[in-house]
Amino acid sequence: MDEKVPGSDRKKMNIERIDSRNGNIADRIDSLRRKLSLRGDIVSEAGRARTVEIFGESLTPRQVVGKICRDVAEQGLPALLDYSKRVDKADLTAETLRVPREELESAHRRADPRFLAAVHRVAGNIRDFQKAILHRDVHLERPGGYLAERYRPMRRVGICVPGGAAAYPSTVLMTAVPAQVAGVPEIAVMAPPTPFGAYNIDMLATCRELGITEVYRMGGAQGVAAFAFGVRAGAGSGDFLIPQVDKIVGPGNLFVALAKKQVYGEVDIDSIAGPSEVVVIVDSTTRADFTAYDMIAQAEHAPGAS
Repeated sequence: MDEKVPGSDRKKMNIERIDSRNGNIADRIDSLRRKLSLRGDIVSEAGRARTVEIFGESLTPRQVVGKICRDVAEQGLPALLDYSKRVDKADLTAETLRVPREELESAHRRADPRFLAAVHRVAGNIRDFQKAILHRDVHLERPGGYLAERYRPMRRVGICVPGGAAAYPSTVLMTAVPAQVAGVPEIAVMAPPTPFGAYNIDMLATCRELGITEVYRMGGAQGVAAFAFGVRAGAGSGDFLIPQVDKIVGPGNLFVALAKKQVYGEVDIDSIAGPSEVVVIVDSTTRADFTAYDMIAQAEHAPGAS
């Protein structure tokens, strides 16, 4: 596992193979489900070592998320910056937490024109579909009165964009464009302070292409908590550095999923996105390279999911 391929910087994948011809298939699948459960009570050796390093004690993912969310809710900015440093190794300040507008403009200028053309085309396709499925008001007259259903956009939405193992400008497109079509006036984006996250040119350029100017360098449970509870500019300040959102959308790792589960009720969420479940059906006529590409495309979604 994780063995380097000779002459390459890429690692070999160790995809678990469960053979339906063996009698223990149910036990194997059940074991995999427990490992990936969003109950957050399974801890790997690496995870145990990491929690000891950060918190000084061994904690389950659920305990980690609970502590982070409580600390950010109670302490605000100091807790957010502290966890960004301890978890993401990012030495941020109140001034550097938000991506400056000039940096968004610079990323847009430096982005490959072909990439921006693709973003423009995909955004148009998403926009057309979202307009087609947009909920519309209903008004039904009845003797003595009427029945009505009215749809109004939320005031403010927060988008989680992953950035640990790869860059995901596609997440910005698939979450921000529907919100724009629905008429949401305020859209905030968070991405971890990593080369694939809030420092990624393509991700920042996509935000700029869509007209999004509120982008934060934060991720994980601390970022979710910041969106859910809001973060004030300082102790006793009435001004919010990060205003609370009405709804949090977008995918993330186990800690992001558990954090969204934790703050649900304080704010709305889209879903608790777990590991992808994909079935690839092949037979003797299927090209092996196509099958491999399909499997590899999903294997990167979550460590331990493959």
